[in-house]
Amino acid sequence: MNPYFQPNKDFCAGSTEHVVAVLLVTCLCLIATQLAKKSTPEKQDQITKGFAWALVFNVLIWQVVKSYVSFLPENDPAYVKYNWGEDLPLNPCNWLAFVALAYSYTKKEWLWPIMYFFVWVFTFNAIITPALYENFPHFNFCKFWISHTGLVMFVVHLLRLKAPELQLKNLFHAYGALQIFTILCLLINYIVGDTANYFFLAHKPFSASILDILGPWPWYIIQGDVIALGLFFLAWAPYKITLMVKQKRKTTV
Repeated sequence: MNPYFQPNKDFCAGSTEHVVAVLLVTCLCLIATQLAKKSTPEKQDQITKGFAWALVFNVLIWQVVKSYVSFLPENDPAYVKYNWGEDLPLNPCNWLAFVALAYSYTKKEWLWPIMYFFVWVFTFNAIITPALYENFPHFNFCKFWISHTGLVMFVVHLLRLKAPELQLKNLFHAYGALQIFTILCLLINYIVGDTANYFFLAHKPFSASILDILGPWPWYIIQGDVIALGLFFLAWAPYKITLMVKQKRKTTV
């Protein structure tokens, strides 16, 4: 029996597997970034695109595997029915991989703040409080950590390679994108039906998460939206402080 496909609910947040997975992906990404830092601009661009493609392929392979196990005989231990309410790549940490790919090819500056704020506010939080059930070596476990840790490190990668400067207006643009995304997910959840819970708008995750400290549905959505704005500012603060320190150093030299 292939443990990569065999369903399990053995994952425990803060476990050795959790820590090792994050550290392993982080190290691999830092190696790629370090290679890029020492390379020519053309090579840096190639490494960035390769980095983004790795994130996209991770999501696509996950979709292929999800589809594969749904076509197995129902008496197969690895059989899991494809759930249109959960398995489409609509949560931020899935479609952000495609945003990363689009940015790596187009360099459209309006994509950068979406990546920066969504990754630090949502993806980074998912690393700390993962909505994950399967433990290693299940494919969901591998996909989850490559996706989430990889996205955080991709943003770090772009920051180290001098991404466009973020201004206060970019924060509000990203927050506006969040409102649009929330409305789209609400519509998709309504269309798909009772099984849909994209962006956790239908109910809170069954596993422990930061949403547990908020009120019941639908109040936690409103509360979460307000908190998200505060978290956007929190994510912007260290960036702005670092930028101000660098500018001050330049003026004093």
